[in-house]
Amino acid sequence: MRTVPECYSCLESLVRKTAELATSNFELRARAVREGMKVLEQEFPRQRIPTQIAGEAQRVVRKVSGNLDPFREVKDREMAVAARLVSRIRDRFGNDGAGLMRLAVLGNAVDFFKDLDAVVEQVDHPVNFHLDETAAFVARLERAHLVLYLADNAAECFFDYPLIAWLAERAEVVYAPKAGPVQNDLTLDDLIRAGFAAKMQNIITTGTDTPGLDWELASAEFREIFNRADLVLAKGMGNYETLSEFAPARKVFFLLMAKCRPVARSLGVPLDSFVATFSSTSSFAGG
Repeated sequence: MRTVPECYSCLESLVRKTAELATSNFELRARAVREGMKVLEQEFPRQRIPTQIAGEAQRVVRKVSGNLDPFREVKDREMAVAARLVSRIRDRFGNDGAGLMRLAVLGNAVDFFKDLDAVVEQVDHPVNFHLDETAAFVARLERAHLVLYLADNAAECFFDYPLIAWLAERAEVVYAPKAGPVQNDLTLDDLIRAGFAAKMQNIITTGTDTPGLDWELASAEFREIFNRADLVLAKGMGNYETLSEFAPARKVFFLLMAKCRPVARSLGVPLDSFVATFSSTSSFAGG
């Protein structure tokens, strides 16, 4: 998905939010915002993928501020809330693939742009997919040997784990957090601190510190796993924004909440809809 005019204000807010969290030094914060906005002004007219611009701008903000993980406290707070929520609602979703996908996608509602109180209230609502190809995914899983599961926000690991455990009973599963901090996305360090790394047999980072999956920056090891995987389960809007541009048809399964209008329009669903669907593009060459 390429940028549209509405993406500009969101990216600007992200630059300012990252700088605000990165440092309390007003002069340094102002400089970080200026340098981050230079990236936005330079890259936005090129109609790049939004997450690519976000990754580059935040990299500059982190460098200027000297703070390598500005969202660390945000992630810790969200993860603490997620742990409590999952323990409270887990039994509602059963133990089959369809139910566990609804639990996993519910974790995508945890977002630093939203008030956490609103998130807590939202998890008590029913989860209904506006686009629902979970049955097709489960059918394809019967023939799959390797499933690559692309992580999104840090707090989602609590919602992801029951689905990962279910998948691991049916195929080899590789869970892929980010290699380095970027906004509130899950990193390997976050996964270790949450206690999940010891529970998962196969973990690989994307090799990048960008939201979504920037294929040009991904590590060779990750690319090899991606190309070899029979199915790729991609959580969140960032992965949708990037993979919808180049993912192999019927290989990548998107599991997300459409939390912004451009993504919702791209998917053809109402705002804040839950989506579980395969990609439909076929231009990806791999390598």
